[in-house]
Amino acid sequence: MRFLKNVFSQLHSFVLWLMFSAVFWGWIFTIVTDAPAEEKVTVYCYVSEIRDKDLAVALEENRPEGIRMIKVHPFDYVMMNIERMEDGDIFILPQSRIETYAELLADADGGAAAGNGMDRGDMSDSMDGSDTAGGGVDSSAGFRIYDAASDAGGALSYIGYGDEDYYLFLGARSVHLEDGKALEVARQLLDMK
Repeated sequence: MRFLKNVFSQLHSFVLWLMFSAVFWGWIFTIVTDAPAEEKVTVYCYVSEIRDKDLAVALEENRPEGIRMIKVHPFDYVMMNIERMEDGDIFILPQSRIETYAELLADADGGAAAGNGMDRGDMSDSMDGSDTAGGGVDSSAGFRIYDAASDAGGALSYIGYGDEDYYLFLGARSVHLEDGKALEVARQLLDMK
C-alpha cells in the first residue's frame, strides 16, 4: 500500500517527464530528418481545412530538380515548430489577410517571377489574381488560387477554402526566388485539381 501511495504522489513528475521527453525527441527527429532551406520548399496555408501531408506527397511527385522535400503547413503550425514563417517560400492567404502578412510576401518586382525565364503570363490564365485587395495591397503581386464566386481553384482536393477569394504569394525571403523553384511549385498548386 505504501508503494502505491509513493507512486501516486510522484505521478505528476512522471507525466511531466514523459511530456518533456516526447517534445525533446520530436524536436530531435525534426532536426535529423529536415532538409536545408536550399533543398526544400515550404508552403504555408491560411485555410480552415487542409490535408497537408497528402498535399505535400502530391507536390513531391513532380518536385523541381534539386528539391528533396516539400513541406505544407497550416499557419497555426508555426507556433509548434522550429521553422520560421518569415522564411516560407509560398503563402496561400485569404484576401482579407493579405494586408496583415504583407511584409512576408514578395512583390511583383521582387524576383517572384524572375526564375527560369518564367513570367506571370506563364501562370494559369484563369486564376491570374488581377483584382486589387482591400487596404491598398495589390493582390496582383500574387496569383488567385481560389475564386469564391465560382467555387473554382487549385488544389481543391486538399484545401478547404473559406468564403472569400484566396491568393498564392511567393515569400519575400524565400531562397528560391532567383532559381524559380518556388514558382514551379506554385504552378503545380494552381494547376492541381
